[in-house]
Amino acid sequence: MAKRVKYIPNAPLEKGDKVVCIKMEDEYSPVAGGTPGVVKSVSDVMGTKQYYVDWRSGSRLALIDGVDQWRKVVEVDDEESESLTEGFMFFTTKRAILKETKK
Repeated sequence: MAKRVKYIPNAPLEKGDKVVCIKMEDEYSPVAGGTPGVVKSVSDVMGTKQYYVDWRSGSRLALIDGVDQWRKVVEVDDEESESLTEGFMFFTTKRAILKETKK
């Protein structure tokens, strides 16, 4: 059965989730757009979710909900993808993500 990768914009993340950084608001050492990573832990800091990620670039900066932009990476079977609710999930390509990060 064929698998399809979907990228869910700014979806809530859990430990072990795969993610791609779109834009990080950190003026000193941001993670470059298009960089993939894996969520290592999640915390709530004063009501804001922070997702601590091991980025492929070697960085360990956290994504901050409401500040940074990312895409959760999920693999689904083609049959499952047909039953997903429209409007909540969308499919895109790596090229589209890289194009979006250059904005």
